[in-house]
Amino acid sequence: MPDSAHHATLTERRPLARDCLEYRFALDAEDAGLRWRGGQFISLNVGRAEDGSAILRSYSLANRPAQGPAPGALTLVVKLLPAGPASDWFRAAAPGDRVRFTGPMGFFCLDLAHAGDVVLCATGTGVAPFLPMIDELLERGEAGRIALLWGLRDDGDRFYGAELDERVARAAGRLSVTTTLSRPGDGYGGTRGRITPLCFDLLPALSRPTFYLCGNGAMIREVKAGLVARGVDRKRQIRAEAFFD
Repeated sequence: MPDSAHHATLTERRPLARDCLEYRFALDAEDAGLRWRGGQFISLNVGRAEDGSAILRSYSLANRPAQGPAPGALTLVVKLLPAGPASDWFRAAAPGDRVRFTGPMGFFCLDLAHAGDVVLCATGTGVAPFLPMIDELLERGEAGRIALLWGLRDDGDRFYGAELDERVARAAGRLSVTTTLSRPGDGYGGTRGRITPLCFDLLPALSRPTFYLCGNGAMIREVKAGLVARGVDRKRQIRAEAFFD
């Protein structure tokens, strides 16, 4: 990792959902002024390979520079997998642990202006970068509506309910959030299925929309292809960031 890497200390870890945790880091004093836009990510050093090189893993930032538990803070949402150096590192991480990272970086950010509505499509932890993006959108003077479509497997994967409810209340009718479960349990009375048809169903009611897709690579490919087939301009109206396949 280059000498220009930034440094931070883990201050808090809290469970969010099944195998999903939120990690909060306080930046070192010399890095406290670090700035980024919603949608950008950092590359975290989570160990060393057999040849001595750093093992890096990238994570989107779930907060804005002015937000978080303290000035100069980073928030990450991490899905722990059964095996792998990153999951092993996060599983063992405890408050007080030090980290090194590069960034923030990346181009999955909001357009500087939108002509109409904004649709955010996420699966799993792909919702993390959308929280700071929603905050940025709500601060703008744009008149377009904001729709978040979030696909999860079942209720055990659901998190950030209070955070999203707070944003819906603050948006005064401008923001809608739809969470859909692909494998809901018995007695579930909410929206079922994948987000793909929900996105397509929105199209007739949208005005000059821009789509932001984040999460499962298969979802992104399917939604993007379906939108293009329905007349959406791929280059001008669709932005995407794949987390995994």
